[in-house]
Amino acid sequence: MGDTKAINIYKAKAIMLLLALLSNISLSWALVSSRRALTRTKFLRRPSTSSSSAKLFTPQSSSYPLTLNQHTLYYLSPSSSSNNPRRGKYPALSAAATSSTSLSSTQPPAEASDTTKSIVATAILILLDIQFRSLFRRYSISFPSSLAGCGALFATMIGFSAVNEQVGEGMYRLLNPGATLLAKWLPVFFVPSLITLPLASGLGSVGEVVKVLSIIIGGFLFTLFSTAWSVLGIRKFMGKKTSDARADELIASPPTLIAQSQSKAFSKTLFRTLKLFAWISGIGTIVLLNNSPSSKFINLLQSSFLLFITLSSFVFGANLPTSFTKVVHPLVTCTGLTWLATNLLSQISGTTFLHTLQLYKRGTLSPLSAGAGDVLLFLLGPAVVALSCQMYGRKKLMRDNMSEVAASTMVSSIGGLYGTAIAVRLMGIANPDIRLSLLSRNITSPLAIAIASILGADVSLAVTIVVLTGLFGANFGASILDAAGITDAVARGLGIGAAAHGLGTAAFANEKDAFPFAAIGMALTASACTVLVSLPWVKKSVLSLVIGV
Repeated sequence: MGDTKAINIYKAKAIMLLLALLSNISLSWALVSSRRALTRTKFLRRPSTSSSSAKLFTPQSSSYPLTLNQHTLYYLSPSSSSNNPRRGKYPALSAAATSSTSLSSTQPPAEASDTTKSIVATAILILLDIQFRSLFRRYSISFPSSLAGCGALFATMIGFSAVNEQVGEGMYRLLNPGATLLAKWLPVFFVPSLITLPLASGLGSVGEVVKVLSIIIGGFLFTLFSTAWSVLGIRKFMGKKTSDARADELIASPPTLIAQSQSKAFSKTLFRTLKLFAWISGIGTIVLLNNSPSSKFINLLQSSFLLFITLSSFVFGANLPTSFTKVVHPLVTCTGLTWLATNLLSQISGTTFLHTLQLYKRGTLSPLSAGAGDVLLFLLGPAVVALSCQMYGRKKLMRDNMSEVAASTMVSSIGGLYGTAIAVRLMGIANPDIRLSLLSRNITSPLAIAIASILGADVSLAVTIVVLTGLFGANFGASILDAAGITDAVARGLGIGAAAHGLGTAAFANEKDAFPFAAIGMALTASACTVLVSLPWVKKSVLSLVIGV
């Protein structure tokens, strides 16, 4: 009797800790929101025009993918533009701001319609991915089905556009809202590999860790400069003029127009909704564990709880102040909070932390057996298919700069793959799993997972290396290019996209001329590298270099 009472007291304490966690997230969110509101009030004195300015200067889905790290939001008040000494230099800008203000005051918001379009487009992309998976499984094709779907969809839109441009553009407009939505949530789709990292084998001694970090940083610099310099060489050979991206950025973004506030990545309503579902599923899990521990629905509720904790903590981390997210990426915040929730859940259920973590990703999509990580990883496929929309939206840029794009893709994919293979062999890293996991260091995570699977690498470790590379590139990429005197927008964009994938690309959202090329470089480098390792003779040669097989 006494033991039962002690267990109940222990569970009650665990429940209180869990509720304290959720309450703490809510309190922290409120504090952050209030502080940001005060900042906006202090620096932006004209709330009547803030919405129009946000519409004017935030990259739209038709031109740019919606990313989480678009930290810069420009602000222009049409009412004060007449007093701005720079107004004469920006007549189109002022006119656009006035027009945007007029439209926003006369037309009601179409948020419901936009949401419907995004949901429908996302559903279509998911169905396309499922069909390609089924087709490749039926014929036992080892090539990544999602990448094949991306290429097929891109070729289809290009083909229809060549015959009838309106048809191709219509397909793009139909699917792009879904591609934008998937791009916004893309980081959280591969966070399961970070969350389950404690289950992976360690890096070894301190010396091994130093070697790994050296290859991550050295590999980033090698890919960045080799890609950028190859682009500059091609442009010089073809007699093209280089553009000063940093100068253009300063001209387009005078200090008087720079807002002191950060645009929100996600809404408060979304955060509250995710938190509510986390509460419901968490309480349901506790009730079942206490009253019916053998219920077949326990895994469903546990997985739902961990899924909503993962999503809500990611949203929370993404909306923290820019000064914090530049140091601590939302993925790190998400992983830490999910680990904390997993530890509490393990205490409540009377199991170990590692045992509960194994339930996070179980390798099945069965409704009663799937883990939270399985659901998120499933969405990586549609996200890769959606890359076709990013490439189609930039087809003119690709066509006008075909030589630079082709050269940079060849250098970054072949040079990055074989250069890294040689480096890990020369550095003498002892663990073959670590050697293989380093090969996809500069590849965007969905395809890095595919490459790791093809080569037999540790997927969780490969994703961690990808994230570290991206964080380094996002924080230091622009400064390194500046220090090297590389100011050409095409070279900067293709270089950072190839070297630091999605995180580095998102950090270049401020550079309006370089950013589209960064997105192109990211997508094509990842696609080309995945195609290469899918070729048997390339795979064999790479494995021979890395581990001597």
